[in-house]
Amino acid sequence: MLCTVIDIRGDYAYVRYADTGVVSEVAIALLPFGVDVGDRLKFENYEFTQA
Repeated sequence: MLCTVIDIRGDYAYVRYADTGVVSEVAIALLPFGVDVGDRLKFENYEFTQA
C-alpha cells in the first residue's frame, strides 16, 4: 500500500494512503530515518519503507 507524508508534527507524521485517501497519524519512529514531507512510502508487512 503506497502513501505520502503530508505533514510532520513533533513525534508524529501524517500520511495519506493513495488507494483510499485516508489520512493516518503514524509515530515518526516507525518511519525510515530522514523521512520528510512529500516522501512516498510503501506500507507492507506492518513496515514502512521508501517507495
